[in-house]
Amino acid sequence: MNKYINCINYLINKKTNLLVHSNSNFFNHLINTYNILRYWKCNEDICFAGLFHSIYGNEFFKLKISDNREEIKNLIGEKSEKLVYDYNNNRFAYEELKLISFANELEQKNYIHVFDNLFDLQIQKEIASYFRNNVGWKYIGTGGDLNKWRKFNYTIESKKNKYIKILDVCSKNILKKLNIYSFLKEQRIYASAYPYGTIHEIHSDYPDRNTGITLMYYLNDQWNVENAGETVFYDNSHYDIIKSIIPKPGRAIVFDGNIPHDARNSARNVADLRMVITFKYIIDVNNKY
Repeated sequence: MNKYINCINYLINKKTNLLVHSNSNFFNHLINTYNILRYWKCNEDICFAGLFHSIYGNEFFKLKISDNREEIKNLIGEKSEKLVYDYNNNRFAYEELKLISFANELEQKNYIHVFDNLFDLQIQKEIASYFRNNVGWKYIGTGGDLNKWRKFNYTIESKKNKYIKILDVCSKNILKKLNIYSFLKEQRIYASAYPYGTIHEIHSDYPDRNTGITLMYYLNDQWNVENAGETVFYDNSHYDIIKSIIPKPGRAIVFDGNIPHDARNSARNVADLRMVITFKYIIDVNNKY
């Protein structure tokens, strides 16, 4: 505990609480990053490296709080300081640094990544046709109870199908590109489809923060902005929109499952189903770090 208190006092003395960062200040950001790593049950060296992760400055945080490595070693220990130094030179150099970077990004509460042009037109048409015409859609929800959704749902039980395999391989590649694949455990895969006139609740896929990641593909082979049907992300108050994403063919989005979101209704003149497939992952570091 004395080590933690000494670190907090150091950061306050450096006036990190007066530096604007993200939606708050740099001091809060460092504390929250540390807390995320603690929540994931990471070892002490990684947690304290998270507490000081940008102290030397880097390409994203230009201001150097300190350049005295010996001083930082005395505060957080040699192993933690080495992680901090390496992080500020190449934050994806090895797994421990990727984990700190992941916690750093999640803390900023806007973890939403968009990937476009994932498939050529022919494959996109085949994927759309398969989900539109061949899967066993189940209609769920009722119009009489506004707390129940009205949509078509299909749970993926097997990855043997050609198109499920394509999407599964693509998912792994996306998560590896984001440097988070090693820290996730696949939980569930399902497809959803909405005609015009359905009900969409604002919801979080993972109500507890820092517990899960969602990867979602838009399955239609034709769609444009006039068709509406955006995925809309909100702040936790549900009063402001963080981001609104058009369900463009060949597009996938990866986001923090705690961020509130919903699907906008498609336009009245759209005869097609608005189709998505969702891969859900829990964050699981397996006590390796």
